[in-house]
Amino acid sequence: MRMCPYILFAMVFSLLGCSSQKKFETQLPFELGDASCQSWTGGRAESGSGMLLTIPVSGENMEQVQLKKAYFRERVADLTLEDTENGWLVKANFLDQALDKPDIIMHADPKKEVGNRPPQPKAKFPFELGQDQCVISYMEGDTEKFFRIEGVQEKKPLIYR
Repeated sequence: MRMCPYILFAMVFSLLGCSSQKKFETQLPFELGDASCQSWTGGRAESGSGMLLTIPVSGENMEQVQLKKAYFRERVADLTLEDTENGWLVKANFLDQALDKPDIIMHADPKKEVGNRPPQPKAKFPFELGQDQCVISYMEGDTEKFFRIEGVQEKKPLIYR
C-alpha cells in the first residue's frame, strides 16, 4: 500500500511526457505552391554539392513572416525568402559537405596531435519523413510552428562547369 502513491505519481508523469513531440499546423498564414528539389554539383572540388529546395509562396505581408528552418531527407537548412519577378520564393540549400575542413595533425608523437577536434556526433533528426516530404518551421509571435509539405517534386540534377 505504501508504494501505491509512488506508482500513481510515476504513471501520471509518464503520460504527460507523450506531448513532447512536435505538432504540425494545419493552416499557414500564407499560401504554398508546388515544392521542388534539385541536386546540384559545383564545377570544382571546393565548390561542393548539395540540394536546393524551392517553394513558391504567396500572401500579404510576406516580409513580416519569419521563416526559420527546413527539414528534408535527414538534413536541416535555414530558409531564405526571395522576391522574384514571378512572386515570392522560399529556398533552403542543403550542403552535402562542409567547405572549410579543419586541418588535422597526424604525428607519431600523440602529444603533437592535441589540437585535433574529435568528430561531433550527429544530432537525431526530429521528424520521420518520406522522400517526398519536408517540414518548414516559422515563427508566429513567440512560438515556433511546424508545417509538413507533401509531394516535393525532384528535378534533374544541375551540374555547374
